[in-house]
Amino acid sequence: MVLSLIPIGPSRKAEATKPSFAELSVVALTHAVEFEGQSLPEGALGTVVAAYGDGVGYEVEFEHPFHAVVTLQAGDLTA
Repeated sequence: MVLSLIPIGPSRKAEATKPSFAELSVVALTHAVEFEGQSLPEGALGTVVAAYGDGVGYEVEFEHPFHAVVTLQAGDLTA
């Protein structure tokens, strides 16, 4: 079996490791999310409190419609 590796150029590598949302950014949900039997609606606003895996995952704190700190993927959020 032969594996070939394709190098990532400097600009693509920087893109891949740069988080989409900085800590303390205000973000909105792209779809409703269930959390402990309650639903955070699409468009609910939250604050990024931590970024993981170079922007693959985020801890987001929501205050409304109820208080929650939820781990989400980058695709679950928009600016």
